[in-house]
Amino acid sequence: MLALNQLNQLPEGLVVVSGASRGIGRELVTLLLSSGFEVVTLSRQACNPAENLIALGVDLSDETGLGKAIETLKDVLNGRPVAALVNGAGAVEPLGALIHQSASDLLRALCLMAVAPAQLAAAIAPHMPSGGRILNMSSRSAQSTFQGLGAYCMSKHALHAVSESLRHDLRPELAVAELIPGEVDTGMQASLREPDPADFPLASFFRANRANLIPADLAARFCYWVLTQTTTETFNRSEPWFIYDRAHQPFWVAEGADFPYTAP
Repeated sequence: MLALNQLNQLPEGLVVVSGASRGIGRELVTLLLSSGFEVVTLSRQACNPAENLIALGVDLSDETGLGKAIETLKDVLNGRPVAALVNGAGAVEPLGALIHQSASDLLRALCLMAVAPAQLAAAIAPHMPSGGRILNMSSRSAQSTFQGLGAYCMSKHALHAVSESLRHDLRPELAVAELIPGEVDTGMQASLREPDPADFPLASFFRANRANLIPADLAARFCYWVLTQTTTETFNRSEPWFIYDRAHQPFWVAEGADFPYTAP
């Protein structure tokens, strides 16, 4: 089995990652930097300084913050090529019945997880050379709807539509894909365990499923492989990449390691 950095398929350029201050995003940035990529991160809490890293503290959850983020990003890029955009920013809040959510909370969720990816892609695509890639971090909630997760499901369903639209609208030499990282041990999962099950019934499921959570660094390894190691034709597909797909695991799980986690 080849190491993860031996088959880089990305063109020359920076990699832009949103939602990079924690969880999968932070681990993915670590992998990218260790492999020699230059990275620009977008997150509410700016990432810690590092060599080859430009960390921007921005808010992608409302129109004003998103506009400022895009202008700042354009200044930072200054015409430099962008090899890839990873739209990883997300939040499960607000939890609870959709009918009980405020318009402002729903709009913030939609802006963060659907509008921001669309606008970032529109801003960055002109800087992408042939073979540039956009990877949208999706979820099973983009395909199903779960009780108490209406705002999150709505936003992820919208992100799926964004992915399909970008595939139609962008230059054909650019590739777009979605990725479902599975149930990962992140702060988002902790937020799903905290509520009283009387208010959020799925809290009981998430508490019981804790032992089956995938470590964030392992999920990031899968993301890294999909983003940088697959061919353009393979990457650019309509169905989401799914971490539990055992057909792909020999290519990204470390030799001799096991993947004991099962899809819930």
